[in-house]
Amino acid sequence: MTSENDLNHLEERLVRINALIKMKAQNPVKLVAVTKGFTHEELSLASDLGIRDFGENYAQEILTKDALTKTDISWHFIGQIQSNKIRKVSHLVDTWHSVTSMKIAREINKRNKCAELLLQVSVKGPSNSKGFTVEELPNALSELRRENIDVAGLMTMGVPGDREATRDSFNKLRELANTFELAECSMGMSGDFEIALESGSTMLRIGSAIFGNRRTD
Repeated sequence: MTSENDLNHLEERLVRINALIKMKAQNPVKLVAVTKGFTHEELSLASDLGIRDFGENYAQEILTKDALTKTDISWHFIGQIQSNKIRKVSHLVDTWHSVTSMKIAREINKRNKCAELLLQVSVKGPSNSKGFTVEELPNALSELRRENIDVAGLMTMGVPGDREATRDSFNKLRELANTFELAECSMGMSGDFEIALESGSTMLRIGSAIFGNRRTD
């Protein structure tokens, strides 16, 4: 069960995050509230406070929470997904942040040509072991464009415990997005979103900094 106290804490966190966005952002930024590990009730509280974009890592979580959510929201899929599971949520997901292969890009496009695709780029660090390498990216984009598959932008993750490596990764992604004239740069999570803002992020994927610690029960 949620309470007025939960709402107040959530509102305080959102006020802080939005103030930092206003202060540090280099361009318009979309705040994606990541509900992995949180309930549909917490999602509804965030929606009541004006959040419209929500991210999930698992197809079943989207299906479950969407069925319990009464407000009009936009779903972002932010985790890895097998191509055979895309069909289960393709009618719900507006933006896919972790497109790691040509096969997945084609399957998403086949199921929903209006969905936004963000190619995950392996810049540096163990958290970026999946996705397209910097060297693979030009050919991948060219091939997808020849197939009339629209790519909205790029996505990457920071390097845990290394702020400078994280900054380098984010700056590199922004540079790549500019080079290929891609509008969206999805980078920045609860622990590094301020660096992402300073580096030109257009989409933040934030969970615990909005909702607090995930419940373990």
